[in-house]
Amino acid sequence: MELKDATLGDIAERLHELLASDRKLAVGDELLTSAHDWEVAGRATDAARIWVAAEIENESRRELDTAGLAYRHGFSTAKKLIAATATVSERTAGSRMALGRQLRSSLSITGLPVPSSFPAVESALCSGQIGVDAASVICRTLTEAVPGTLRPEAVDEAELHLVDAATATVDNADHTRRYTVDEIGRLATRIREHLDPDGAEPRDAVKQALRGFSYPRVGADGMARGTYALPPLQLGIFLTAVDSILSPRTANPGTPQPGGDEGISDSEAAECVPSDLRSSQQKLLDAVITLIDIAAASPAASRLNGAAPTVNVHVTLKDLEEGRGVGWIDGCSEPVPLSTVNMLQCDADTIVTVFGDDGQVLHQGKTQRLATRAQRRALAARDGGCVIPGCAVPPARCQAHHVIPWVSAVFAAGRTDIDNLALLCPFHHATIHTSAWTLEMIRGKPHIRLPDWQNPRGTPIPAGQQRAGRPYFR
Repeated sequence: MELKDATLGDIAERLHELLASDRKLAVGDELLTSAHDWEVAGRATDAARIWVAAEIENESRRELDTAGLAYRHGFSTAKKLIAATATVSERTAGSRMALGRQLRSSLSITGLPVPSSFPAVESALCSGQIGVDAASVICRTLTEAVPGTLRPEAVDEAELHLVDAATATVDNADHTRRYTVDEIGRLATRIREHLDPDGAEPRDAVKQALRGFSYPRVGADGMARGTYALPPLQLGIFLTAVDSILSPRTANPGTPQPGGDEGISDSEAAECVPSDLRSSQQKLLDAVITLIDIAAASPAASRLNGAAPTVNVHVTLKDLEEGRGVGWIDGCSEPVPLSTVNMLQCDADTIVTVFGDDGQVLHQGKTQRLATRAQRRALAARDGGCVIPGCAVPPARCQAHHVIPWVSAVFAAGRTDIDNLALLCPFHHATIHTSAWTLEMIRGKPHIRLPDWQNPRGTPIPAGQQRAGRPYFR
C-alpha cells in the first residue's frame, strides 16, 4: 500500500509492527537511534492531539448552545467529550485544550484569518521541530509577560528566540547551543523578567500568599508525610541550610566558629510579621524558617566548604542602580523582586554578587592553590552549578575544577585563577578527562565542546547557568 493511500489506522498498525521489531532487536547505541526516531513520530501525533482538542473545544463553545459538538453528544463540556472519546483523563484533555487554545489559528466568519497567539510555536509544533513540553513552557511563560510588556513586538521577538533555542538553531559568534526543555524553561523565565521587570512584585506576592508547610502526618506504615509550598526566598533559605548538612565537606559541628549571631528574641520575632494575616500553615512555615535561620547563624552550625550557610543572591549592577528588576537565589528557578534583595542586604546573612553589563563577575579575588570562599561564591554566581549542559547539580554540591590542570607547564603552578576554574559535580569532575566532553575558558567564562555526534563542527559552546543579566546570552 502506498503511504499516500494509507489511513491513520494503517499507519498506527505499521507503527506497532515497528515497535515489536525494535523491542526484539534494538540494543546499545541502536536504542539512542530508536529514542530519536520514536520521538519524531510522537511529535506528529502530539501536534495532532493538540490541534483536534482545540477544534473540538471551538465547536463546543457555549454560544453554539444545543448545536455545540459536546452538547449534541451528551456531554456538558468539551473536556469531558475529549476524555471519553480519546480514553484519556480530563486533566490530560484540559492540558491539550489549553495549549491548543493558544496555538489555534483559524478563519473568522468573514473569511479573514485569525492568527495564533504564538504563531512561531504553532509552526514549530506542527512541523515536528519542537515537542509539547517545549511549546507549553514557552506559551505559559510568555503569556505571563504579555500584560506588563509595553512593546508587543518584544514578545514576538522573544517567542522567535525561544523557538530557535528549542530547535537548536541559536547562533552567537558561531556558537550553536543545544537546549534541553528544562533549560528552555529557565531561559523563558529570564526573558519574562527582561520583558516585564515590574511584574516580579505581583508574581512574588501571589507566591508568598500561597506559601505553606503542613504538620507531618504519620501514616499506617510509620512514614510521616506532609505538604509544603516554598516561594523562591524561602526555598533559597531551606536549600542553603539543607545543603550545608548534606554536603560531604562539613566541618565538625561542635567546633566553635567566629562571627556567629545570637538570634532574635520571641518579642522581636512577633513584631516581624502581622499574625492576623497568616494562615496556620504559613505560621508553621515561618516558624521552620526562623529555626533554620537561627541554626544556620549558630556557631555550632554545620559548615559548608568551611563557611557558614549563606544565601547567594545574583543581581546586576544596572538593576541595583535603577532600583528595579529582579534578583536570583541559588537553587531557585524563579526570581525575587528587588525589594527582597534590598531587604536581604539590610538584615540577612547574604552575599550579593553583582554582575556587569557583559555578565562578568565584579570584585572577586583569586590566586590560591585551592579555591577561596570568595572564589567559590564567584563561581556559584557565574556558573550557577555544574557547567555540563543538562546537569542540574547546584553550586553547593559542585567542585572547583582546574580547566588547565594545576600541574601544567602552560599554567603557573601554585595559581588558581577565577578564569581557569569551572564548577563540576562530582560525577562530571571524575569523568571530564575520560569522556567525550571537553572544557576550555574563553574570555574568562567556561565553554564546552560537545561530543562529535552532537556537535560535528566542534565549536565551543558557552556553558553555565548564570541568570542575572541579559537573557539572550549565556
